[in-house]
Amino acid sequence: MRRWVLSLTVPTDTLTDISTFQGVVSIVLKDGQITREEKRLVIKLASLLNLDADSPKRVYDAIVAGEKLEGGVEIGRTKCLEVYAGMFQTAYLNASISEDEYLVVAYLRHLFDITEEENELVMNDIHAELEEHVEKNVIRSFGEKGFDQAKEVVDGLFNRIRSILPEGGAKGDEG
Repeated sequence: MRRWVLSLTVPTDTLTDISTFQGVVSIVLKDGQITREEKRLVIKLASLLNLDADSPKRVYDAIVAGEKLEGGVEIGRTKCLEVYAGMFQTAYLNASISEDEYLVVAYLRHLFDITEEENELVMNDIHAELEEHVEKNVIRSFGEKGFDQAKEVVDGLFNRIRSILPEGGAKGDEG
């Protein structure tokens, strides 16, 4: 049976771009390496968070050294939802996405404390945007079923994350 371990650097107070990025990078490094797909997600996250060019390397070095970086720019609610949507869409459009990459998206949903209602709104917006901007034959190749399956995988991982944390998964608690 697979053992689930969340990031040891889950922010406990104010969410910042640096704390969010550090949490995600620590998750993708849990097995000691970053796959091509994980690297793609990390690069996308850095872009969505508007990190400066030096921050990703500083975060990586801190994680490898077992340190936690402080500071960064506080992330507001709207930005949290934008980042979550961008990461879900990136993961979904990656044809070779694995459960480990979907775990990053589920972790962000947990970290950003995205409610079921907010999640549905985000999913509806992503779906509408894909229909508007992506060629119909590309959407057909991914299919409605594929989008629903991706959502189910993320939802399932989100529920697993919450189940391994004490007190129903309150942020800042470590399990």
